[in-house]
Amino acid sequence: MNALADFFQGSDTTLGVFYPRHCLVAVFPREQDARTAVDRLRAAGFSSDQMIAASGRDAIALGQDEAGLGGSIMQALSRFFKTEQYYADRDLDKARDGAGFLIVRCPEAAKKQEAWGIIQPLNPSAARYYDIGGVEHLAGDPDTD
Repeated sequence: MNALADFFQGSDTTLGVFYPRHCLVAVFPREQDARTAVDRLRAAGFSSDQMIAASGRDAIALGQDEAGLGGSIMQALSRFFKTEQYYADRDLDKARDGAGFLIVRCPEAAKKQEAWGIIQPLNPSAARYYDIGGVEHLAGDPDTD
């Protein structure tokens, strides 16, 4: 298992598509940028078990670990309708280019707002919050640019 798989403990997919509920996911051009975000969140009182910075290699490995027939079918449907797998594919392209990933658990709206207030000034290339009712696109997606 890699660091991301350990962090999610199997709770990062829904119907075979990447969907880490109650998590804010930010993608940065470099892994060090994600680590800087972790440092700032920690300084603001977020605990280490609430967040993780990961390399593009870890993100790619997580995607490969979750591949399977059922997951592949749901991923294909999601790509077709340009829902979450479409964005996950874009993130994986960035991972191949050396991007860093930040994941922050934010079970309450206030915690999400607090985390985003710290992360946004660092200019992530993409950011989303995965809630039970849908995905909030915060940065780097067509509706937020």
